[in-house]
Amino acid sequence: MMRFTDIVSLSFLNLRLHKTRSLLTSLGVIFGVGSVISMMAISKGAERSALSQIESMGIDKIIIYTKKPHFDTSGGSSSGRGAATSSVEDYGLNVRDYQFIHTMENVHHITTIRNTRQPITKGETRLDLKLCGVSLGFMKDTSCHLTSGRWFNEIDFREPSTICVIGQNVKHRLFPLGATDVVGSNIRTPYASYRIVGVISNDNGTSLPEVGSPNDLILIPSNTDLSIYGNYASESQGRNRNKAILVDYDVMLVNVENLEYIDNTSKRLQNYLEKAHSKSKDWDMIVPLDLLKQRERTQKIFTIVMGAIASISLLVGGIGIMNIMLASVSERKKEIGTRRALGAQKFDILFQFLIETVILTTLGGCVGIGLGLGLSEIVKRYAEMPTEASMTNIVGSLLISSFVGVVFGTYPAWRAAQQNPIDVLRSE
Repeated sequence: MMRFTDIVSLSFLNLRLHKTRSLLTSLGVIFGVGSVISMMAISKGAERSALSQIESMGIDKIIIYTKKPHFDTSGGSSSGRGAATSSVEDYGLNVRDYQFIHTMENVHHITTIRNTRQPITKGETRLDLKLCGVSLGFMKDTSCHLTSGRWFNEIDFREPSTICVIGQNVKHRLFPLGATDVVGSNIRTPYASYRIVGVISNDNGTSLPEVGSPNDLILIPSNTDLSIYGNYASESQGRNRNKAILVDYDVMLVNVENLEYIDNTSKRLQNYLEKAHSKSKDWDMIVPLDLLKQRERTQKIFTIVMGAIASISLLVGGIGIMNIMLASVSERKKEIGTRRALGAQKFDILFQFLIETVILTTLGGCVGIGLGLGLSEIVKRYAEMPTEASMTNIVGSLLISSFVGVVFGTYPAWRAAQQNPIDVLRSE
C-alpha cells in the first residue's frame, strides 16, 4: 500500500499537469462558495445594521408618537381637546396622556419630545432641521453621546434658559468644515436666539418617528420650549401658512421597569390611547422589542433560503466535478492499468482519485472564500452597504467544499479502482 504522502504528492502532480482542466473543474465550487460568502456577509451586515437601529431605540421602551389626523373642512380637529377654530389644529398626545401613563404600573419614566415647527434657515435657504423641546433623559434614551460641550442638567429645567444642544449633522450644515468654536455660538430662530452648549452624535442610525435622526435636531429644554412658544407652534408651509398647531408632545419614550411584562404594558397602553383618542387616530405606537423579535424571525427564514441557494450552487459544482473526474478516469486508463500491474491495490487507486477531487474542491473553496470576501469588500466600499464576514461561514464553506469533493469524487474514484489492468493494457 502506498504511503499517504506519496498519494498526496501524486495527486498534486496530476493536477499540475492539467492546470486548465483543474481550474475549469473547480469553477463551480469557486463561484458557489464565493457567492455564499459574499451574500452571507451582506446579509449579516444588513442584519447587524437593522438590529443595531432597533436596539438603539431601546428594547426596554415603548415609543408612542403623534400622527396628524384628517381634519374636517372647517379646519378643526376631532380629537376632542378643547375648542378648535379654523386657525388651530388640535391633535396628538397631550398632557393628560402623559399624566395617566406616568402612573401606570411598570412605567419607570417617560422622555418627551416636541417639535416646535420653527423654520431653521441659513441665509435664504430653509434647512431640513428641527427645533425640539426635550426632557432631561433624551440623550441617554436615544443612545446618543457628546462630542463636545455638555448636555442639559437639572438646573436648565428649573427656569427657562435660551441654550441648545445640536446634533452632529446640524453642526456640519450650519458651520464651516473643521470649525472648532461651535460651542458658545448662537443659533437664531424667528422668536429667539439660542447659545450652543453641546454637540451630540448618534452612531446607530436611530430615527425617531415623526422627528427623525437626533443628528438632525436642535434641542432645547422642554420648559424653555413651553415658555417661548407656549402650547402652540406655528405651521408655515403650503396652504396651512401661519396655521397654529396645538400638539403637546410629538414623541413619548416610555421606559418600562420590567422587560418581562413589556407586552402587557404595551397592550394596556394601547387600550388607554384607543379610548382617550377614540374620535380620531392621531397617535401610533412602536415596541422595539417586538420589532427585534420579528427581525430575528425574518433573518432565520432568510438564512434558510440562503442555505438552499448555497446547496444548489454547490450541487451544480459537485455534478460538474463528478463529470470531469469520470472523463479523467477514461483518459487515464493506461496509468491506472500500469500502476495496477506494478502492484498497486484497488484502495490505492480509489484513494488517489478521491484525494485529487478533495484537493481540487478544497482549493476551489479557498479561492471562492477569497472571491467572496473581495466582493463583500467592494459592496461595502462602493455601494456603502454594511457587510460582515463571519468566521463561522468561512470555516463552514471550506468544510462543505471538502465534503463536496468526498461526495462527488467517491463514484469516479470507485470506477477507477474497478478497472481491470489486463483489459486496460490490452486496449491501450
